[in-house]
Amino acid sequence: MKNEDRQQYTEQFMEYYEKYSDDIFRFCMVKTRNRATSLDITQDTFTRFWEYIVKGEDIDNERPLLYRIAGNLVIDSYRKKKPILVEDFAEGSYGDDLSEDPRGRMENRLDGERAMDLLHHLPESTREIINLRFIHDFSITEIGRTLDMDPKTVSVYLHRGLKKLREILESYEQQ
Repeated sequence: MKNEDRQQYTEQFMEYYEKYSDDIFRFCMVKTRNRATSLDITQDTFTRFWEYIVKGEDIDNERPLLYRIAGNLVIDSYRKKKPILVEDFAEGSYGDDLSEDPRGRMENRLDGERAMDLLHHLPESTREIINLRFIHDFSITEIGRTLDMDPKTVSVYLHRGLKKLREILESYEQQ
């Protein structure tokens, strides 16, 4: 590889890393609920993405590619069944809150945890689509590319998932 090409690839990679690394980390946190595993998967995602760039592969849209790589690595981590480490989320950036009021921070954290728990009542595929759409601001087309699904199918899953989530939330609030 020429030195000029390497410099170009490095600059391109760093641009994508700066733009997407936090989003990929949050995506992994939602999936694994483990900071150390999420950091590892984020690192592995960008390592594989670097290899993809260096090979000179054509990248139409880097965002869905990165999420697809991360999603596959999350699935791989489930298969490996590594021992779960006890992590203190308060020390990591994932625990940072905008509210300076301790009571407000606690309420926000509880609401977030409740939302994540309710999402886990949905099937994995539906949860994934809702996660990408509302947490990561993906378009329907980007979700389709990322999950290798037709955009119309994504829309149907999203609609049904939101309907089911409303039902779960209503029954939860009645308790």
